[in-house]
Parts: sequence; C-alpha cells; structure tokens
Amino acid sequence: MLKIKNIDFLKVVYDDSLSHNIFSIANITFSNYAPVYGALLYWQKNETDEPFTEEGDYKFYYDMAQSQYFAAVKFPKECKLTRDQRQELAYILLEERGAIGTYSFVTTKPKKIFHIKQSLQQIAIPENFNVQHFNTFSCFTQFEAPSEVFTNEDHHYDRAFLKEYKEWCTAAVKEHPTKLEHYFDYLPFGYVCYSNPLLSEQFLIDHLQEVDFYALQYNKSVLARLSTSFKRYMIHQLQFTKKPIHSDFSDQLEDFIESDAFYSSFYITYLPESDEQIEMDLHFFEYDRGLNKWPGSEHLVKGIPSLTSQKYDRYGDKRPTNAEMDKKFATYNKDQQQLFAANAELHWINRYRNELDWSIVCQYNEMLTESFLSAHLKYIDFTALGLNTFIELDTSFLAKHFNRFDHQKPVPLIICHLTEQFYLTHKDQMKVDIDLLYKYMDCIDEKDFDRIESYLID
Repeated sequence: MLKIKNIDFLKVVYDDSLSHNIFSIANITFSNYAPVYGALLYWQKNETDEPFTEEGDYKFYYDMAQSQYFAAVKFPKECKLTRDQRQELAYILLEERGAIGTYSFVTTKPKKIFHIKQSLQQIAIPENFNVQHFNTFSCFTQFEAPSEVFTNEDHHYDRAFLKEYKEWCTAAVKEHPTKLEHYFDYLPFGYVCYSNPLLSEQFLIDHLQEVDFYALQYNKSVLARLSTSFKRYMIHQLQFTKKPIHSDFSDQLEDFIESDAFYSSFYITYLPESDEQIEMDLHFFEYDRGLNKWPGSEHLVKGIPSLTSQKYDRYGDKRPTNAEMDKKFATYNKDQQQLFAANAELHWINRYRNELDWSIVCQYNEMLTESFLSAHLKYIDFTALGLNTFIELDTSFLAKHFNRFDHQKPVPLIICHLTEQFYLTHKDQMKVDIDLLYKYMDCIDEKDFDRIESYLID
C-alpha cells in the first residue's frame, strides 16, 4: 500500500477557452513513494460511453441523469502509477477536493422536479376509478399521442379528469421506476413497461408477474440493454400467450435475442444524484485525512456525486444489502430465479450458489471470471459454459478443463478463444469448421484467425 502523506491543492482560475476546464492542481507526497507534482483536476463534456478518456483518464460523472459531463484527473507524464492506481488516486483527489456537497456548473441545466405525490393529490380521482381500466395498449398509445384528447368510453370517466390523468401519467412515467413503486394503484404498470426508458432488468425481474411483455417490446431504450436470457424469455412469453411480436424483429428473432447491437443507439446510462458521500474501498493507497481535509469552498466545484456508482448500479437502482436481497430472493419463483441467475453480480451468485440453476449461470451470465469459476468448480455445468460467448477466459483454463466440455458438438466458448497453438493441440478432439470460424471471427485475434483459416481451407 502506498501511504499518502499530504495532498496540497493549488487555486486555479477558470478559463472557458480551455478544452480541459481545470479546477484545481494537486501535489501529492507519499511516505513510501516518489511525490506526484501537478496532477490536474478537470471537467469536460462527455462524448463517448467509454469509462476512460482517449488519454486514459478515468471518468467520474456528476450529471447523473445524462452523463453529460465528467470530472477526471490528468497525471504528469513521469508518473509511474498503473491505470488502476491512477483511478483510485483520482477518486481520492476528487473526493478530497470536493467533499462538501455537489458539483454546480453554469454549463448544466437544473432538472425540473416533478412531484409525483403532490401532482396526484391535485387530481379529483372518481369513485369508480380502477387503474386496470387504463392498463391497455390502446390507452398507452393515447397517452403518448400529442393530442390532448383522451377517451375511455367503456368506463364513462369525466373528460376533465381524463385530461388531468393523462398529463399526470405522461409526466410520472418518465421518473426513475424506484420512485413509482408506491403509485402502481394509479399508474398502469403496462404503461411503465411501454414508455419508461430507465427500467433495469433487475426491476423487471422483481416485478415479473406484472410485466406486460407485449408493451415492453415497444420500449426500444430498455430492449437495447436487456440480456440474451431475458429477451429469450420475453419472446417465449409472447409466443406462449399468442401475442403478436413487434415487426422490427419478428422475422429476425435470433439476431434480436443474441445481438447486443440491436437498438444500440437507444442505450441509456443512468445514475441518480445523491447527497450521501460514498466511501470507496481503497486497494492501493492509505490516507489518513485527519487535519488534511480540504477546507476550501471558493471554487464552483463543491463535490463529486458520481461516486454514488458505488451505491447505485448504472441504471439508478440502489444496490441492496445482503439482508434486503435475502428477503427479496426468498419471494422469487423459478422463472425469477433463473432470470436473476443469468444476470446477477458474482457476489449474489456465490451467496445463493446452492439455490441457483448453474446451467443458467454458466450459459448466460456475462460477469463470470476465471478466478470465480476456479473457486466454484464443483458447481460448473461445462456443457452450458461452453455456450457462453460473452466471457473472457485464459486459454490455460480452457486447456486444463478441455475434456470436461461436450465435444460431441461445437463449443462456441472455445472457438471464441482459439489461438493457433490451441487449435493445433486440440483439433482432433474439437469440432470446428470454416463456417463456425467465420461466425466467431470477431472474437479471435486477427493473426491467429488467418493461420487457423489457412489450416481449415487446406
């Protein structure tokens, strides 16, 4: 561990002409490492979804709803710290420099707050109101229509009420779904599925019995980030209930289910703002803040709420505690458990390792790592693991357990990790032809691909 002795921040005058808007410069001295002089703390408009800038600086977002701007630290060229060490030190510097609130730049527009409860209380709800009267696809399309006219002739609601109710629904449905859970007696859940762009897969799993899959298939922002397993389940439910499948992908179901690129332009990253300070688990540095806590407040910068990513996932859902997740998991039915297993973080896979279906974990979960698999060998279904093309493993792991895969048919996981040497060693046991090689060519190193292709063609 590198022990930080002191962090000295220097004042900086803002200059809007700079491509990097520097708000402070830090000199860091260590008790067991060479000092770092001139680390630049800056903010910049975000142009890509990458976690790092082109220069390798780690991005910390502070406009959580849009990820429109980020803060970062640029270290001097002579700094020998690794990327992970730089990321952690950047966190320390930004947290230390702005530990008294949240960012407040003139370049960001304050989000207009919609008060769900107060707005609902202003509507005169009729005695015959039933949210299920509005939980229909025709109502959802009327909600989204620009015209103010909204009808519900089957249940004889007052026209003035329908106008106010439509306005409330269209405003409420844009809020983060965790804010809506107390209002599903008034806000149609099917409309949330149809229109809310912030639904996470975990939220849908938690409310699986209420999910309107017919409506959900029209929510492109959500479809863009659903996992293969959930999309497969959605299509199965539509086919089982004999509901029509969206024309966008009805004739290319496998591409829609398997492809991460389908609707990719609708992808949303969402993190909520929070007033709470989140402590990061430090792996590389020790720092006794003590009297060194930065006292200044003369700059516009007042904090870094981006670090709520330690407490919230990327879609704004609060990470549950073990006790909260235990309570939730105990209520899951078989379908929910399987969908959860396909998408859960490794912490939860380990915690519920004796309750989960490991064939689902192995085939679909994209977070599996070599160290995790090695620690859970007795649970692994190697036949199912062989179908998982989302994970990265070392060829030494695949070679060590090669005979545990089912080589009666092609093993996509192994084909995705082929090297020339691996192919030559195992070509007599594994099934691979030129068509399969082309199918998974994007996963294979270009030079290895060319050499293996030449062997298969010859």
